[in-house]
Amino acid sequence: MSSRREIREAAIQFLYCNDLEECAPADEASDAFWELLLESDFAKLTKASVKSVLHLNQGRQKRYIKLVEKAPELESLIAADPVAKKLGRALSAIIKSENKWQALIDSMARIYKPQNEEVQTDLADILQEIYLLNNTITDQRTAWDIQLADYPHFKQRAESINASIAALQRVSDRIKMVQNPTLFPSHSDVAHLVSTADKMQSMRAAVDGKVQLVTTNKVKIDEIIRTVVENYVPERINPVDRAILRLGAAEIMFDKEMPAAVAINEAVEISQKFSSTDSSKFINGILDKISNISAQITPETSPNQTSEPKSQA
Repeated sequence: MSSRREIREAAIQFLYCNDLEECAPADEASDAFWELLLESDFAKLTKASVKSVLHLNQGRQKRYIKLVEKAPELESLIAADPVAKKLGRALSAIIKSENKWQALIDSMARIYKPQNEEVQTDLADILQEIYLLNNTITDQRTAWDIQLADYPHFKQRAESINASIAALQRVSDRIKMVQNPTLFPSHSDVAHLVSTADKMQSMRAAVDGKVQLVTTNKVKIDEIIRTVVENYVPERINPVDRAILRLGAAEIMFDKEMPAAVAINEAVEISQKFSSTDSSKFINGILDKISNISAQITPETSPNQTSEPKSQA
């Protein structure tokens, strides 16, 4: 779980990076921003996913070998039956995909370096290819079962093949858990992946809420800043200070659950980290005045009653 400070700092970074006077709308810039901000978390999740896929493939290897050893005999029998062409194509598609899978796993094992903090682009691409191929193979196995039902005289001859296909599908089901860990929150095999994914999602939701609080109420925020800053023009204020000011003002004016004193203290401390001592004094003075003005507004006319953005589900 991300701390309140981490959430606030991330929101300020977003507001700074996506300059509200000139850059793209906040919702359009969000994905690119999160790719950069959560790069280390994405790297951890990718490495953990690759490790899980390689681990699951250890048990898969023997089943794959059995399948490709048994397949030629059955393919020859099917080829000799002129009316079983569809069945032959279904089996050939599975074997082709299984061979591609093995080639991808070999490449993944060769590239993966557990000791490296950074994740190679090739490794992430291979992982996505395996996810896509896993879905394809699952569909192909289903197609094989449907075709085989139309040729009952091959059913007994295909028993060993079917056993290998069923065993490989069980592994595919577990690979799907690695691909979508949050769909299986209680499963021990992906608990570590769920933890990382949940942290990333909750962080983004919380920060997006802070950003929306500013962007939704930007006009009113700048109006109240203008009342306490002589000749206020946003572009004349340091972009970092401007982002801190706007977020602090938004929390004071529109966040019912955020005490004004907390919002001011957090803004001052963040300005000391990202800006300067003079900036922190400036921000402290401005937000204190905004707090006093906001406190004098009656509940009936409070911006909280009309301008609070809708909560995100």
